[in-house]
Amino acid sequence: MARRTATQPGRPRPVTLVVTLACLVLAGWAVRGLLQSPVPAVDEFGSSSISIDLPSPSQSSGIVLAESVPRPRRASAALEPVEAGREPVRLTVPAVGLEVDLDAVGVSADGQMEIPDDGDRAGWYRHGPAPDDDGGSVVVAAHIDTKEGPGAFRALTGVSEGDQVLVELADGRSMAYRIVGGEQVAKRDLPVDALFRRDGDPVLRLVTCSGDWSPAAGSYTANLVISAVPVP
Repeated sequence: MARRTATQPGRPRPVTLVVTLACLVLAGWAVRGLLQSPVPAVDEFGSSSISIDLPSPSQSSGIVLAESVPRPRRASAALEPVEAGREPVRLTVPAVGLEVDLDAVGVSADGQMEIPDDGDRAGWYRHGPAPDDDGGSVVVAAHIDTKEGPGAFRALTGVSEGDQVLVELADGRSMAYRIVGGEQVAKRDLPVDALFRRDGDPVLRLVTCSGDWSPAAGSYTANLVISAVPVP
């Protein structure tokens, strides 16, 4: 039997410290899981000519380890910046009491669409169309919840077809939309090119996490996509 080495009184053993830190991390994820799972079920609803053909939840499966937000798959540097005053700064859905300030976001170092860390704020993808453009997909994403509690876009689980969405621009104008559809899709099946398209009929996409919470992945398994069209 190997001889045990005595430790100095009052000094924690390195192994003990590592185990303690690991427990704290696991406890943090456990708390997050309690806050985030389960997400209320979302039924598919609505129809629209600008559908992005999302598969039904029954066709979606699997756990995505790397993606927790959509990956634009486009070179942000190739796009013209939106003129000052045209950027969206606030979004409201009166029917579900959703009111959230918007930050202009881009692409993070790992290629994912950025999302504000603050669960009470949402991110508008600034390298895509602006709300007052004639066509393309305006993408706004936010957390469904955080370690501190529910996020702003948890309210999206309660929207219905026909609900109004209002987007306020920096210059004071307000753009009105009408919700026409909502679907849940596994993250690996998300049609990203269609979601971030820059042409075609104008549409607003509201995106958040959904599905089951995976402690191993540290994320949800699916995305909820709510689609809305401009109101003339």
